[in-house]
Amino acid sequence: MDTFLSGFITAFAIQDGRWYCWNVNGALGYLRKEGARWQSAFQSLPFQAMTGEFSGPTEAAPPQGLARSLTIGAGSEVSLRPLLNARPYLALMQEKLCLLPSAEARLVVLFPPVLCFETEDNQRIASFTPFTCPQAWFGDDTSEGILCCSLPSRCIINDPQSLGTYPRVLVRCPLVIRNRSKTPLELDRLAIYTEPLSLYEHEGYVWSDTVAMDSSLGGGDIEMNVLPDTPEAYRKIRGAARNGMGDILIRQGADFIKNITSL
Repeated sequence: MDTFLSGFITAFAIQDGRWYCWNVNGALGYLRKEGARWQSAFQSLPFQAMTGEFSGPTEAAPPQGLARSLTIGAGSEVSLRPLLNARPYLALMQEKLCLLPSAEARLVVLFPPVLCFETEDNQRIASFTPFTCPQAWFGDDTSEGILCCSLPSRCIINDPQSLGTYPRVLVRCPLVIRNRSKTPLELDRLAIYTEPLSLYEHEGYVWSDTVAMDSSLGGGDIEMNVLPDTPEAYRKIRGAARNGMGDILIRQGADFIKNITSL
């Protein structure tokens, strides 16, 4: 079995009394089971410090110097499974994008996931953010806007052929940007809400639903929707937190971005 899939998504029969470790591109997740008692510990790292290594689960010495958490519940198998951060992702473009009227662009955005230990009946034991990102306030001023996870520009991929060179733990989000207005649309950043997105596995990679961003109004406002075009071959591994985008309008022209942290 593929090493990535055997340690990620696929259920693993854990033995009582032993510590196991997952190395996810440099971030470490530890788990130990004793009857119905589950102990876990985690070591995160900055997103920019990701490595190319993925291994586990392997038996390991007890984690030293890391905070531990305890969960009580039945289960004999465990999976390390991804979900998306509840906060929107704010991705900076590698270069400013200009779409003329009726034009569209197709990109892929890479999301660092939240990882969860889950039992065979989908009960969550513990979760952690393996790759930390700065948080940024995105809006027109300090009183209007939303707190986002700020992604570096390399997370927006213009060339889909290069996707195989990026770590497989990153969630690949297909993105369609369409200018339906009568004036050119210029973008240098994208705020993407995650609640309506389901996650899928295909050929060892994690994908989300396709997001469509349509500009039909003046001022750079963009309406977000989820496209129903996920291939049948994709296996769903996580349902959306809520159904439908609703009336989500993003002020892509907002000129106030303030970094809250510098992780």
